Amino acid sequence: MFDLDRWQEIYHVLSKNKLRTFLTAFGVFWGIFMLVIMLGSGNGLQRGVTQNFGDMATNSVFIWTQQTTIPYKGFPRGRRYNFDNDDVKAIQNAIPEIKYLAPRLQAGGYMQTNNVIRGMKSGIFNIMGDYPAFNKIDPLNFIKGRFINDLDIKDKRKVAVIGTRVVDLLFTKEENPISQYIQIQGVYFQVVGIFASKRNGEQANEELFFDHFTG
Repeated sequence: MFDLDRWQEIYHVLSKNKLRTFLTAFGVFWGIFMLVIMLGSGNGLQRGVTQNFGDMATNSVFIWTQQTTIPYKGFPRGRRYNFDNDDVKAIQNAIPEIKYLAPRLQAGGYMQTNNVIRGMKSGIFNIMGDYPAFNKIDPLNFIKGRFINDLDIKDKRKVAVIGTRVVDLLFTKEENPISQYIQIQGVYFQVVGIFASKRNGEQANEELFFDHFTG
């Protein structure tokens, strides 16, 4: 297996062609180095994206309305429209394969915040009106209490679920926020749950969910 003459011949060839040997070795090293870097970056990116999503369903789809771009059946271009509860029923009837359908309202519009008041304290937070099914799509990590349930929707209860950042800004450490009231756009809501987001960043813990009903 070990042939001294063969190894001497290899050493002789390599020593006679030092530049070619160096370039070949460097090319092999650089290829392996780049492969390791790309594999590491890909795995890191995948883990980062997965962590940002938390436990959100990977096959979920979100749709929202914008201004129309073309005229349609006599309606002008640039027309604004909004979904309503009839659209929810229409989607469920048209696409029975949908497992969970959770309409959502965002107070103040897309990517806008609203003022929330409790006593003499106030803060600016992202406020969403949700149905119970949304917790199936993007599960929350509850510290206390619960999420909005079907009975809340049926009885049109004014209840809210708040993040840990909301608790820090509107309540003292000695207070238990559960069953306390906060004011959202002039309406009082009772806190029924506190959550810590499974996603990265403080913004996720600044969210506030309230009972979504449209009459």
